[in-house]
Amino acid sequence: MPTLFPLDLPAREWRSFAASGFSAPACGILYRSADQVFNGMPLGNIDTGCLDQEASGLLGYCSLFNTFAPRRGPLNTPLLGVSAEGRTWVLAQDQPKEGVGEYQYQPGGTYRRWSGEGWASFAEPLKPGVSRLNLEGVRMVSQIHYWGHYPVADVEFELDGPLQVGLRAWTAFLPGDLRASLMPGMVFEVHLHNTARYPLPLTLACSFPGPDPQEAGSARFARRQVKGEGFEGVEVNAPLVSYTLGALGGVPLRLGGELGAEGQHWARIARSLPASGPQVPGASAAVDCTVEPGEEQVVRLVLCWCAPTWNAGGYNWAGAAHTYTHMYASHYPDPVATARLLAREHQALLRRVLAWQQVVYGEERLPLWLRDSLVNILHLLAEDSLWAQKGPALPAWVREEDGLFGMNECPRGCPQTECLPNTFYGNQPLVYFFPELALSTLRGYKGYQFADGAPTWSFGGCTTNTPPASFSTPARGYQFATNGISLVAMIDRFLLCHATPELLAEFYPVVERCTRWTLGLCAEPAYTEGERIIAMPDPQRENPPREWFEADYPGWFGLAAHTGDLHLAQLALTARLAAAAGDEAFARQCRSWLEAGANAMEKRLWQGTHYLNCFDPKTGRQSDLVFSFQLDGECILRHHGLPLALSAGRVQTTLETIRRCCVPLSRCGVVNYAKPDGSPRDPARAGTWDYGAYGSFPAQVNMLALLCIYEGKKELGLELAHRTWHNLICLQGCAWEQPNRTRGEADTGEPDRAKGWTDYFQSMNLWSLPAALAHQDFAGPTRPGGLVHRIIAAAQG
Repeated sequence: MPTLFPLDLPAREWRSFAASGFSAPACGILYRSADQVFNGMPLGNIDTGCLDQEASGLLGYCSLFNTFAPRRGPLNTPLLGVSAEGRTWVLAQDQPKEGVGEYQYQPGGTYRRWSGEGWASFAEPLKPGVSRLNLEGVRMVSQIHYWGHYPVADVEFELDGPLQVGLRAWTAFLPGDLRASLMPGMVFEVHLHNTARYPLPLTLACSFPGPDPQEAGSARFARRQVKGEGFEGVEVNAPLVSYTLGALGGVPLRLGGELGAEGQHWARIARSLPASGPQVPGASAAVDCTVEPGEEQVVRLVLCWCAPTWNAGGYNWAGAAHTYTHMYASHYPDPVATARLLAREHQALLRRVLAWQQVVYGEERLPLWLRDSLVNILHLLAEDSLWAQKGPALPAWVREEDGLFGMNECPRGCPQTECLPNTFYGNQPLVYFFPELALSTLRGYKGYQFADGAPTWSFGGCTTNTPPASFSTPARGYQFATNGISLVAMIDRFLLCHATPELLAEFYPVVERCTRWTLGLCAEPAYTEGERIIAMPDPQRENPPREWFEADYPGWFGLAAHTGDLHLAQLALTARLAAAAGDEAFARQCRSWLEAGANAMEKRLWQGTHYLNCFDPKTGRQSDLVFSFQLDGECILRHHGLPLALSAGRVQTTLETIRRCCVPLSRCGVVNYAKPDGSPRDPARAGTWDYGAYGSFPAQVNMLALLCIYEGKKELGLELAHRTWHNLICLQGCAWEQPNRTRGEADTGEPDRAKGWTDYFQSMNLWSLPAALAHQDFAGPTRPGGLVHRIIAAAQG
């Protein structure tokens, strides 16, 4: 019996295999019912919100209707069921999940979210889903095989009956095609195989909970049946949302209310569906058909929606001052029209989705694990993205064609729009595949830059005590020492791929003012000019001084190797941009500062094996811990096609010290710090903000791996990245959860989920590795014949 993918593959291992719709082997990981998968793959597109399709067959978190920070759910209701020969199977298993992460910073398990004019604590989560399934009277599947490859979730269900069921659920995410990638619609392609020797009459049913009344802006819902142009279904409307559920292709269809988690409703799907009325937000659709012996019938169900506005407070009734309109709604305002578009184009759209994935899967220069991970990491664009249309809630400088695009750092744990270092880490796929979005964001940073040159820390969110989904409340924030390089590197990254004289002229002044601001953060008169360049900010500028590696232990003070090297990288990038813009005087000044800073690094911080973590020449205080990521500035320079700022010999020696001291202490990445003798660092004192002796950051490991590859240590770089992703994806089941760090108490590799440190888009910097492995700078994959160029060409069809 044909299946979407082979069912005899080992679970939780990267494998290459033949799969339906692919012209050559695909690759990925197969999960089964007993495997831990924290979140299922999200079905959704850029700016549209998403709905998680869990590996259990249940529906998970849902942000389709603008319950974004925190998310609604997990819903914990089945999506599909099938009835044949007097028996009904719900295509799921009884594995409901508890919600993890709703900004739980408070002791005692209280929940923190925006309410009215500020943050408040609550005893209960905002919108939890069903906590218990009541599926008496129906059967559940005996086994589920799950392969997610965003934007496609392929699922095979094993039943103790005369049929096998496969599901291909997908959305039209197409790199390079922004309009298609904004489409608020998903297709559930259900493959019904008759394993009996006789014709099998059966009923397939699909259930969707719909919006919560508070999401909808009303407890009453208008419903109408629609039919024509290849689509039949029900349209449900309320003041703030509308959606449609139905089927493609003219199949016989019955419509009703939500089936939910009640077995009594599912048991009757062959005869009737629950009643629907003005107070019923959900819907169901049932298809009756007969499948011939040994044959397959494919039924395509469709869910489309439009929820055009969101409140800056993160959910519709949060009460924040600003409300925004989604950009996707300007293209797809009518769910029925979207469904009819899918009726016309679903075959071509799916073919294009699989074609661009085939390019990645066929890139044999990349290891198998990386090919799969490059595809799946793009799911974070569905989880974290918002794109506001120009409107009264945004500044006047926002352009009609740009709107204002932003990524939310972590909607469930640290919700804020465009936290600057996170976008530095993770906007590579946007620059590659959707430069319009990257440009919109950069114009946001340009517009919000402060008069003294300081970059805005975010467009709004929790760390500045402003609403979590705001685009209108910029603030200086903190981490001053590294905010400058974050912004300058993002601008340089974009211009490497998409430079025009007009864009250079537009953004060079932003870079110049930002770099002057960065160089003015330390004015300590006891330091030399070179020492001030590599120093942390003066206490009167930021107290305590922080950088993007922000924990209190071991803390940052005096001259700091990591910050210093990042400042050197900022100067090198600025010098190149200044020269390109015709500002040769400032280019010379930056090169002079760069030389002075590099000399200070050599004189004050070099220890023969590595650079001191921190040293204060005034007091003699120092930290000699080996920081695994002390050469991030060198990584940026190599990735941007510039020479090292430090001695090549020093870089090689430091990488060997990191290999000797920091790498052996972790089985699942690399520890942040180690002592120079290779032993674990000391515990922090109680109450200190600390990542722990064994904590590891996937996005930072990616940067270290990148530098190793550029510096001729390819095996070490790939090993570091592989062990990190093997732990997260294969062992921890976090392919579609993406924690930003693992717990530091012991070398377990367990993600730090207690406070919801999940859905971190910073890990999209994984897309930096292909350039390094091809011996290219960041822009290399975009040139003719490069990986990015070929992906976009394939996605165009």
